[in-house]
Amino acid sequence: MRRVIVDDVSPAAALAAASDPFGGSSPPLKVWNSLTKSKTPFIPIDPAGKKVTWYACGPTVYDDAHLGHARNYVSTDIIRRIMRDYFKFDVNFVMNITDVDDKHLFNEFVGINPTITPEVIDTAKKAYSAYLKKNLGELDPALPPAQYKAEVEKAYATVLSGGALPGNEKAGDDEAKVKMHIKTASSAAEALKDAETGASKAGDAATFAEAFYTNVQDVILPYLDALKGASIDADDYGIFTKLTKKYEDRFLNDMRDLNVLDPDALTRVTEYGAEIADFVERIVKNKFGYVTDDGSVYFDINAFENAGHSYARLAPWSRSDNKLAAEGEGSLASKTTVKRGASDFALWKSSKPGEPSWASSWGKGRPGWHIECSAMASARLGQQMDIHSGGIDLAFPHHDNELAQSEAYWHDPCKHEQWVNYFLHMGHLSIAGSKMSKSLKNFTTIREALDRKDWTPRSLRIVFLLGGWKEGIEITDELVSTGTSWEDKVSNFFLKMKDPAAMQGSGSDTSLAADLEAAKSAVDNHLCDSFNTVGVMQSISELITKYNSADKATLNPKDVEATARFVTSIVNLFGLNGNATVDSTEIGWSGIDVPEEAKPFLFPLSTIRDTVRQAARSKEGISSSQIAEAVKLEGPQDVSEAAKPYAEVLTNFRTKISSLQSSESAGKEVLALCDRVRDIDLFDLGIYLEDRDNLPALVRPVTREMIQAREEKEARARQKQLEKQKREQEALKQLEKGKLSHLEMFRTNEYSAWDDEGLPTHDAAGEEITKSRAKKLRKDWERQKKAHEAWTTAQAK
Repeated sequence: MRRVIVDDVSPAAALAAASDPFGGSSPPLKVWNSLTKSKTPFIPIDPAGKKVTWYACGPTVYDDAHLGHARNYVSTDIIRRIMRDYFKFDVNFVMNITDVDDKHLFNEFVGINPTITPEVIDTAKKAYSAYLKKNLGELDPALPPAQYKAEVEKAYATVLSGGALPGNEKAGDDEAKVKMHIKTASSAAEALKDAETGASKAGDAATFAEAFYTNVQDVILPYLDALKGASIDADDYGIFTKLTKKYEDRFLNDMRDLNVLDPDALTRVTEYGAEIADFVERIVKNKFGYVTDDGSVYFDINAFENAGHSYARLAPWSRSDNKLAAEGEGSLASKTTVKRGASDFALWKSSKPGEPSWASSWGKGRPGWHIECSAMASARLGQQMDIHSGGIDLAFPHHDNELAQSEAYWHDPCKHEQWVNYFLHMGHLSIAGSKMSKSLKNFTTIREALDRKDWTPRSLRIVFLLGGWKEGIEITDELVSTGTSWEDKVSNFFLKMKDPAAMQGSGSDTSLAADLEAAKSAVDNHLCDSFNTVGVMQSISELITKYNSADKATLNPKDVEATARFVTSIVNLFGLNGNATVDSTEIGWSGIDVPEEAKPFLFPLSTIRDTVRQAARSKEGISSSQIAEAVKLEGPQDVSEAAKPYAEVLTNFRTKISSLQSSESAGKEVLALCDRVRDIDLFDLGIYLEDRDNLPALVRPVTREMIQAREEKEARARQKQLEKQKREQEALKQLEKGKLSHLEMFRTNEYSAWDDEGLPTHDAAGEEITKSRAKKLRKDWERQKKAHEAWTTAQAK
């Protein structure tokens, strides 16, 4: 198999790329390949050009998945769906799970100490001090928890105000990490302060203990590991996987909630310990690895390159980045083991006491971070694979080291074969310029985001589609607004397609057919252009705009239906419609229909409203007979519990409309009731009646955009009311000032004589008032006279 580094197209690639279930023939598929730093023709290993092997780096499951995970796995899912459902590749998708838990000692500690005793507080204080010493060097480790807030704000004022650390040009992940440490220590300090001041004795002890342990967990974990790690039975893998099994299940459920397809195969690190040891042993036999005195094994980069291989092909500019390399080595980076080369990395780690370990030729140990994926992917997919994917932060050192050690494992002196042909790296999800990650603790979990309804699976996926798969995405109000607008536009289009009137045009206008073909061609080109979903989303939006601007009465119903089916196939292709497939016969997507239990009451209600509204708006006005005829329509007599709110709205509307039969102002009152049932009664139940000229109202669910518009309208009304109240209060205040008569206003001890109008002539000392002062007093007198007259008039009303 050759390396795919040129822009040519083999017959196999042409065969694979030409399959187009949406009509026509596709240009060759090209993908952005991190190996070549270019868009490369996609040429599968399979001679028939159909089967595709794909390995994806999965999560380390020690906590709930966050929106940064969603960005990676949803974007991966979108590409996988496009390859499977649009290009019709037979994709074998394998993903790993790193399932080693580090919370055993903490959970054991909590189990032994269910309440917060002085001994627990003492342990937490020592852990807090150790955490400060290791992670916040500008603070005294002996700093009392009660003084933490004031001291950290002084010591790290620059970082906390958004500035950069010394030596950094601008704030980024380094500063985010410091903020994370500050936040972690802050939580512990607050918990310790409460415990020391006796808060644990006030209220429920169990509740306090739960809150205390939640807040000190991240400082106690490393402390207990250093203190008691050696006591753990390293051969009892159940200890290390007990909690991870829980979070693995939660991760998979979160992915399913986001409509991410399950992997075809899932590998777990703890199930491959022996295979990984064998994998490392073969690398050593191939003379690309060496054993150190402590029983660890390192990859020999110099030997690898001398054999004709290249190292750090994905990110050669990061090869000398010692900081990244150290992060990739984890705790092993601090070992004093002498390596042959400064950039050599660990294949196998001699286990520290308390760490999980497996037998090997060099004694008990555990896999290096990078070797896990190499061994598992090779075990599942063999010597070569088509695609390897993960977040962009994995390019170096993780994927570069994977690539090197795997090619060292499969090394053949006669030919150098590339282990992976295409690396696909998903861009970060960012907030305030810093990537969202578990290690930085600047994340919102998927579960929280969905439960709080910050996002829906569809709205989140739309934002990722609009941002593309390899570019970084920063969540901004503008991006969220763009996503919401796109979703509402498609929902409105599908609602129109469900209306029978949409398929009743005369057919004299055939322009929509040409618009549809142009959209299909554009979508095809975009998908072949490295899965350019941004372009596809724009093409779909433009097609809907052209339909919206057309004269519906003249369109060909076949063209309208074909357009609706094409838009449906694309949203299904992108996973925006639950489990619906691209060849589904149903038009539209879920969530745009009203509840089934509501329909028997909503449709009669809408019909009654349409009838009386149309009559009330006519020149002739509505008659009592028209009202009587309209309200004859009723809903079912049997009402389920779920349908009661809708039945009640129908009953109330019929009753109120019926009562207007003898009213002289029936038309005006009918229209007011029609507006109320639309804008309040049904809206509060999540239903909206969309009025249309010369057509029945469209019965549809309320959208987020409608809710936002109503909230903004209500906010404006409240603001207007507040301003009115403020004006009225100011007017009352001014009016109250007029209560004092102008004839009495100056009769105070400040003066000793007054004229007939009550104006002062002499001050308290008997001195005559000066002309300039008298002039000013006259102005004040006249102002008060006017105010008093207004007050008198108001009192008389």
